Amino acid sequence: MEKSNVFLIRNVAGGGFGGGEIYQLELAKRLGRKGFHLILVTNSKKLAHGARLIGVEVLESPYLDQQNWSGWRNILLPRYWIFQWRLEKWYENIFREYKPVAVNVQSRDDMIAVTKAARKIGIRVLWTDHADFKNWVLWNVNKRFKNTIGKKIVKMSTEVYKVIFVSEEIKKITTKMIRPEILENIEVISNGVGDEKEKYVGVCEKKNSFVFVGRVVEEKGIGELIDAFKNVSKIYPEAILNVYGDGDLEGYKKRSAGCGKIHFHGRTEESLKVIAENEVFVLPSYREGLSLSLLDAAMMGKRIIASNVDGNPEVVVDKETGLLVPARNASKLAEAMIWMLENRKEAGKMAKNARKRYEENFDFDKIFEEKMLPLYKTKE
Repeated sequence: MEKSNVFLIRNVAGGGFGGGEIYQLELAKRLGRKGFHLILVTNSKKLAHGARLIGVEVLESPYLDQQNWSGWRNILLPRYWIFQWRLEKWYENIFREYKPVAVNVQSRDDMIAVTKAARKIGIRVLWTDHADFKNWVLWNVNKRFKNTIGKKIVKMSTEVYKVIFVSEEIKKITTKMIRPEILENIEVISNGVGDEKEKYVGVCEKKNSFVFVGRVVEEKGIGELIDAFKNVSKIYPEAILNVYGDGDLEGYKKRSAGCGKIHFHGRTEESLKVIAENEVFVLPSYREGLSLSLLDAAMMGKRIIASNVDGNPEVVVDKETGLLVPARNASKLAEAMIWMLENRKEAGKMAKNARKRYEENFDFDKIFEEKMLPLYKTKE
C-alpha cells in the first residue's frame, strides 16, 4: 500500500538549529512509525542532516535572507511580495507532484505561500507556532501602517485547518495581540519529549553541580547565570556550572574569568546524559516557547530553576515542581541556586513532582497519539 505524504516546513534565520528544529525530527519519527512518508522542507543544513539520518526526505526551500521589513525597509516590500508569488508557484508545483494529505508550516514566510498553494489543490494546512508570533512575527500588527506581513498572516490564518500553539501562555499572548480578530481554529497542543529516563538510571550525579543546555546567547540569560554562579561559588567553592550549547562561547568565557568552576562545553549530542550528570538544571531565559531542555529536565526528574516567563510556569510550578525566578535578575537566581544546595530534601520532593507533572502533561508519545495524529488523517 502506498504511503500518504506529509510535508513539514521549517525555515530559520541563519539556518539555525534549536528546539523548534528538534520538534520537526521528533514529529517526523512518530508520523513515520504510523506509515506516513515525510518530506521536510528547510533551509537549515543541520536540520536537513538530522532529518536524513532518520530516513526523512528533504527538499531545500527558497529562502529570503531579508527578514526585517520594519521602518525604512517598507519601501522594499514589493520585493517581498514578488518573492511570495514565486514561492507560492514553487510550492504549488511540488504539491502537485507529491500530493500530500497534509502540510504543517512552522515558519513565517512559508505560511503565506503554502496556504495559497495548498488551497488551490485542496490540501489540509496546519500552522504550528513555536513562539515566533509573539516574539516578532506579529509585533505591531494592530497598528496602522505597520507590519503589513503580519496583517496578511492574521487574515490568512482563518483559512487554515488548525493554528497550533505549543503552550497555553503562547496562545494567550498571541490572541491578545491580534484582537479584535477571533480565530475559531486555534488548538493548544503542548510541546513534549519522549520518556527516556530509564536509559540514564545508572548515570552518576555530580554533587553541587548546575547545568544549562541551550543556545549560549544573551536572551537565554547566560550573563545573569554567570554572575549568579560567581556569588554561589563564594559560599560553595566546590560547586561547578556546566554550560552546553552553541553561541558566543569566547565572549562568555571572558565574562566568567576568575571563576574556574564554569565550564563551556559547546553543543552536545547527549543532552539527556549531561542533564542526568548534574544535580540542578537551570534555565534563566528572557523568553521561551515551551523549552525542550526544560521538559527534558522534568522528564529526568531533576531539580529545576527557571525564569518566570512565557511557557516555563506551565512546567515549573513555583515551590512545587521547582523554583521560578524573575528574568534578568542575577541576585534572585543566585539565591535559588544556593537554596537548592542547602535544602536537598525539599528540592528532591520538587524533582519527583516535576517528573509526575511530565508524565501527566508532557509525554510526547501520549500527546502525539491523542492530539497530533488525528490532524494528519485523511478527511472523510
